[in-house]
Amino acid sequence: MNSGHLFLLTASLLVSGSSAPWKDKNYVTVPVVFDHNRMIIEGEIQRKDGNWRKARLWVDSGNPDFIMSEALAKDLGMDLGARQGDAVSIELSASPGIRIASMPLDFKGVKSKVIFEPRWIFSTMHIDANLPSRALMHYQVVFDYPGKQLTLAAPGTLKPDGMRIPSSVNYQTGIVQVGSVIAGDTLSLAIDNGASYSFISESRQKKYSGANAGWPLCTGAAGCANIWGWWPMENSWTVVRVPEITLGPVRLENTGIVGLPDIFSGGAGLEEWYSLKTAKPVAGFLGPNAFRDFRIEIDYAKNEVYFKNTGNSDPHDMDIVGLTLRLNDDGSYEVAGIVMKNGKPVTSGIEPGDLLLQVDGFKTSGETMGPVIDALRGKPGDEHLLTLERNRVKIQVKTRVERIL
Repeated sequence: MNSGHLFLLTASLLVSGSSAPWKDKNYVTVPVVFDHNRMIIEGEIQRKDGNWRKARLWVDSGNPDFIMSEALAKDLGMDLGARQGDAVSIELSASPGIRIASMPLDFKGVKSKVIFEPRWIFSTMHIDANLPSRALMHYQVVFDYPGKQLTLAAPGTLKPDGMRIPSSVNYQTGIVQVGSVIAGDTLSLAIDNGASYSFISESRQKKYSGANAGWPLCTGAAGCANIWGWWPMENSWTVVRVPEITLGPVRLENTGIVGLPDIFSGGAGLEEWYSLKTAKPVAGFLGPNAFRDFRIEIDYAKNEVYFKNTGNSDPHDMDIVGLTLRLNDDGSYEVAGIVMKNGKPVTSGIEPGDLLLQVDGFKTSGETMGPVIDALRGKPGDEHLLTLERNRVKIQVKTRVERIL
């Protein structure tokens, strides 16, 4: 995947022209690639014998725990005998050594787990492990979306750059939240760059869209709103495009937001479930689709976030063939649903349960979710030839790109 033009971040100046990781004793800057809106970096993890192996890490500011795949744990030489029966995970007594561009990372206070199920957490991105919020909290962090790079710096190293927004940090989890205004309603939202999209509760979303009939709305998670395909009822989630969200002096324009069912996880709604991880109750969280034009700096020690608009992205992130997909264990992609708009399906000839084998000349099996979703994009009216399998029979359907939102 093309990681684009990279920039070398010094303590007070951005200088273009570097394509390699850069570090000094106080901070490190590394390139990132985006897969389904998620930041992926290359790191190293130490094996039991002391040697280091490369690892593909998912940068995840919304999850306090370090999670690794079973395959990685076995390669590191870990004893997985503590797994009881069909347990979906086991907690480790300590984290393995982890470094980025040869800089060791501080994982003090981080819980480490090997995750056996669901496997799609790793297979949708082809990652080995994550870089969790509880570890990010030990640094000044810069998520530079237009520059396609991540910086981790010792506290006090970087001179703040951008518009300052007060924040609250839960120092048990490392999760950050900021005050926000949507449609005149003041609420608190977490900053979760490990998600693929932005989410609030369904009831709150209905309140906003009901009072603003002109806001574009669809039913069914398409594009990067289609998280993994395995969350309950992704094919029935509503997605609305909000013209403006303000975070103090910062203005986010035309941000898509999913309304998650009020009973979402373990019998709890999104707000109740996510607020277990934050310092104060939140109404949901902002994801990478809200950050696409920004360099975002988080100073955890000072409870401050800085936003600097340095990009000019295409706002039409939902110009796409309207399908909700899920990745199966064998690497194939299955149609989980058809997006509805104004009460009608936006595409025809495709049925839930169909396997998506190919988009034009692009074969989907074994690919990460980002390129598969991206293959369905285009300009409204563009046509894609989809090769599908239905009841073990291959069929082809010509379908059009629509402006979903």
